[in-house]
Amino acid sequence: MFLSSSPSTVLAYDTASETYASHDYTQDSKDISISLKEFVDALPPILCRLKIQERKSFQDRVQLESKRGTKEDPVTQLFSRLDLNEPELKEYALKDPTKNYTRNLVATDNETFTLLLICWNPSKESPIHDHPCDGCWVRVRQGKIEETRYKVNEEMDSLEITSVETYEDNREVSFINDFVGYHKVGNPSTTTPAVTLHLYCPPFQTCKVWPDPNRASRSSKVCMCNYSEYGDSRACDKFAVNMI
Repeated sequence: MFLSSSPSTVLAYDTASETYASHDYTQDSKDISISLKEFVDALPPILCRLKIQERKSFQDRVQLESKRGTKEDPVTQLFSRLDLNEPELKEYALKDPTKNYTRNLVATDNETFTLLLICWNPSKESPIHDHPCDGCWVRVRQGKIEETRYKVNEEMDSLEITSVETYEDNREVSFINDFVGYHKVGNPSTTTPAVTLHLYCPPFQTCKVWPDPNRASRSSKVCMCNYSEYGDSRACDKFAVNMI
């Protein structure tokens, strides 16, 4: 199923109208699961409404940023309700045993969000990277993942580990943005693959990676490259690299 919004329904994220963003999709019971289509339909209006609220005043922006990624965040609330056991998600879970992981595009409107299903081979991980966006929300669909977070020590020119967490409950939502720090994600199992769902708001085309945490000032810029798009693996033939 092709879940990208049509051009006629896409509005510029930073100039969203009150009409588009006035619908409140967060009033339903938070215990009710929603389908992938319901999530994709509901998310852009919520994001645009938050963006409009953020522009009202500096205080509103600070308040919204303090809630982002918490249980009070409308995006986190909606993302936590998405049914990860939905059979439809299986068509996007394309894997390649020769890679550390595969990035599979599930949905995007090219303005407010990108939704990726990432398949992790055993004992493989991403590089340390940033998120040039409002945030990254992650849930585990299969197996478990380990997230290592970092902060910059300018005096030592290094990235210091601030936390190491393991996630396997598919209702739990992990959140990070550059205010929180940088991170790497990996599959700690030596035998079992893992599958995670990643939500990025808004989409971005490049990010920074750090090959060596002892050289924080020496990052590299990489492009976002998908192994598949909307269940079509031919997208991977266009790219020679595969980075988060």
